[in-house]
Amino acid sequence: MTISFPRPAVRAAWLALAAAACSPAPPAAAPAPEVAKRVRIVHTNDFHGRLLPQAVSQRAAGGSAVLAAHFDSAAARFAGPTVIVSAGDDMQGTAVSNLSWGRATIDAHNAAGYDAAAIGNHEFDWGQDTLAARVRDSRFPWLAANVFVAGTRRHPAWVRPWVMVERRGVRTAVIGVALQTTPEIVLAGRTAGLEFGPEAPAVDAAAREARAAGADFVVVTAHLGAACETAGSAPEELSAGCSGEALEMARALTEPVDLVVGGHTHRRVLTMAGPVPFAEAASYSTAYSVTDLERRGGRTAVTHRAIQVPWADQVTPYTQVARIVAAWEARVRPVTERTIATSAVAFAGRGRGEYPLGNLLADAHRVQTGADASLVNNGSIRRDLPAGPISWGTLFELQPFQNALVTVRVSGAQLKATLENAVLGAAPDAHISGMTVTWDPAAPAGRRVREIRLSNGRVVADADTVTLAVTEFLAGGGDRFTSLTEAPRTATSWLDLDALIAYLQSLPQPVAAPAVGRWRTIP
Repeated sequence: MTISFPRPAVRAAWLALAAAACSPAPPAAAPAPEVAKRVRIVHTNDFHGRLLPQAVSQRAAGGSAVLAAHFDSAAARFAGPTVIVSAGDDMQGTAVSNLSWGRATIDAHNAAGYDAAAIGNHEFDWGQDTLAARVRDSRFPWLAANVFVAGTRRHPAWVRPWVMVERRGVRTAVIGVALQTTPEIVLAGRTAGLEFGPEAPAVDAAAREARAAGADFVVVTAHLGAACETAGSAPEELSAGCSGEALEMARALTEPVDLVVGGHTHRRVLTMAGPVPFAEAASYSTAYSVTDLERRGGRTAVTHRAIQVPWADQVTPYTQVARIVAAWEARVRPVTERTIATSAVAFAGRGRGEYPLGNLLADAHRVQTGADASLVNNGSIRRDLPAGPISWGTLFELQPFQNALVTVRVSGAQLKATLENAVLGAAPDAHISGMTVTWDPAAPAGRRVREIRLSNGRVVADADTVTLAVTEFLAGGGDRFTSLTEAPRTATSWLDLDALIAYLQSLPQPVAAPAVGRWRTIP
């Protein structure tokens, strides 16, 4: 038998292979470190048509062009994508926005770069047809995961439950949610055919869909708000003693979300709802929130958050947005700059309690309709009045809802029930004219009104009949004034704004402030 050996070159290769087989394997290469994903969320809420800067501590802030410049600055300073969202109530509130049925605001928002908006209650003020038209005009989706066609689980064609914003390789799901009680706080009929479901289950369902679709981050923009005992003022200062529907919803979620931003209460809020960070950025374009999220190893962390004031003197207004606003303002200026009256003093006052401005409005409604008395809900009072000349545009911002005035014939018992609804809190939440009301804040809710006395001195008994001037909104049970819904109603020729203008023009000039003291507490 002949034994053959490989040729030298081949033999060398064989030996090398054998040696390699007998040698220990080199260590495996270390896995590449995970690259964190980041996103910056910028949010506003309750814009209410404030296309022009507002006065904040006697300094100009906000307005669409200034906000857009701040948005650009915030995006440029962040090493990652930026997503801009609104928490609703964007269009209703100023002459330029209302006279364009919200189109002016939508044009400005489009140019400012909004990515999504939640549906607020005031989005329904002009009806669903107008809302649908403004949605079509928007370059961003309007979101409400809990709004359905009544009797179905289908969403109206003009609303989406959530949207995926994919930017620079980062997928951010934005879920929108509307206030479940929206039908109770808008004009009767404006939400006909719609069903507003519980907020938390709708968000959970959308969050599951978004995660399954590959979302890196899940953000909720909700037209639900909060209020705090201590709001905070410095940009990064946390609020304290907070409560509200937005926080209750966030705590009720069973699916993980990374951030909830809200609105509706017009407050500055920067807090936590359990493990979920929450922000609300005041109102009227005078603030915006910034939240930076980072995801690494399956966990999301907040690396920065603040509520900033968009000071006008810190930026150059965004040119394209400024041109849009100027064009719309030019269309309405001949109307808005017309002087209606002159005031001797500044009329301040919004929120709970009694103040001269609310009494002035109540007087206007009573006098112009000829009713025995009137009632104005404080939520309808939308701005202060300055001293000096008062323009039509300023009055429009004070009374922007174009509510028709009606008179209702109520029994003394119905009137008492109506007034009880106004004193459920620590201070009255409505203004009155033609009567004084004595009430006991220490008594149980529903049993606080002790006496109603008309301006002629007559004390109203339960069986008496009183003619009360209110807006069509209140007559339909709005703001939970449900005791008025069964009362016989008579239409008048007045809208709330027109009645105010006529009343102011009938007064000696300059207009003096009505006295307070129509609500009297038991010592």
